[in-house]
Amino acid sequence: MKIRFVLLFLLIGFGMQTEAQRSDKNITPVMTDGVLYSLPRTGVRIHVTATREKLFAGPYAQFAEVMLGLKNAPIGDREKWAITGIQIETYSEPDPQQVYKAKGMVGSLVDLTDAGVIAGINAEVLTSSTEAPVTTFLEDQPVPDFPFKDLSLNPFFEKPDSASGNVIIAKTLQQKAQEAAHTVTKLRKRRFKTLANGYEEQLPDGKAYKVMVDELDKLENEYVSLFIGKTYTGTYHYTFDFIPGESSVSGEVVFRFSETKGVVPKTDLSGKPMQVELKKLDDLTSAQAKQNTSGGETMNSSGVYYRAPGKGEFRLMNGITLMAFARLDVAQFGTILPLPEELLDGSHTIQFHPSTGAIKSVSTK
Repeated sequence: MKIRFVLLFLLIGFGMQTEAQRSDKNITPVMTDGVLYSLPRTGVRIHVTATREKLFAGPYAQFAEVMLGLKNAPIGDREKWAITGIQIETYSEPDPQQVYKAKGMVGSLVDLTDAGVIAGINAEVLTSSTEAPVTTFLEDQPVPDFPFKDLSLNPFFEKPDSASGNVIIAKTLQQKAQEAAHTVTKLRKRRFKTLANGYEEQLPDGKAYKVMVDELDKLENEYVSLFIGKTYTGTYHYTFDFIPGESSVSGEVVFRFSETKGVVPKTDLSGKPMQVELKKLDDLTSAQAKQNTSGGETMNSSGVYYRAPGKGEFRLMNGITLMAFARLDVAQFGTILPLPEELLDGSHTIQFHPSTGAIKSVSTK
């Protein structure tokens, strides 16, 4: 009985103590183990703009030179792609190979991003999340199934009569082409007569005059396309990410390109490989950082580290052809340094660059 009473007393006392600790908001939390954080690593984001031109040959292409004097009219459909723009930017993400622990009271001063990357010390750091870019290889700009709907102002068959037994006889392709060429000639004559003010009855105003000329131009272009074909142009955007290591990179394939299929994934061997070259440069900041660490403090008992990024030359190559060039700050090419402990006494505010992990500013709180 006495044992039960003693146990009950101890449990009640422990519960009251725990409740008191929870209700007292003025108690400073003690970091007994520490706060885990990551240093950022730099990724290269490649934005590619490609243009597709899809040509449909005209149904009367073989008669273009004979009937309209237009030479070299395409007689077959074709599709042609070209890369028309490349943009390079950097982004950051947590480096899984660089995870540290800030111990003791210093851990309560560490500010982290949503991804767990160190963003500052004793500072109010505003972080913003961005949507991940999505690259799709789906067809989002379809072409019409019937590019040539208006083939002629005249019927496609001869007028049946009693001599033919009222049987419908289709006109030949040459006959239809001749009718279309005749229509083009008539449209040009009417446009010339309109421009020369050759009609007895004048149009009411200049706007009506312009509308009439524009419509004649549209009709002429529509009928001329029956001979030279129609071209549909579409623009497509793609995004590819590349994460370098700690040394130079050469020959890394990020995507492939085909003049007939456009931009394709790097696993599609039908396209030519677009390769990345990223050369690590000797950076003065990194060299000085290495000199400091080699001759002095390399460990930090508080566990707070940052990165002095290095420089790199980025090239995007299509075989031997240079497609894009940029000089970049790359965190992986730099040096990891300990933060001086005299800045971790709570009286200083430190902010880091989110993309490289370098020190952005140091001020007194």
